[in-house]
Amino acid sequence: MVLHYVYDQAKQLLETIRQETREQGLMPLLEPVAPFNRSRLLLPLVVAGALVSLIFLSGIAIGAFATMFAALLGLYLLLSEVFGISLELNTLPR
Repeated sequence: MVLHYVYDQAKQLLETIRQETREQGLMPLLEPVAPFNRSRLLLPLVVAGALVSLIFLSGIAIGAFATMFAALLGLYLLLSEVFGISLELNTLPR
């Protein structure tokens, strides 16, 4: 039930984005909303700042994922090589 609701919401979001970009292109998605869009002179700076911060935060997220992966790999090596614990996953019979 919840999965179906989330699927419907994501589908509706994607359809809305496709419709919006079909009519006006991608620029409305990059333009800031009020009250940050009042000055046409500062508009490129606001957009550039938003894109730079998006790239920076994406880099932080990728770094956090790599750190988590390294910690899990270290934990696996510690458990399997030092303590001799093995984890086996078998498929369920039908």
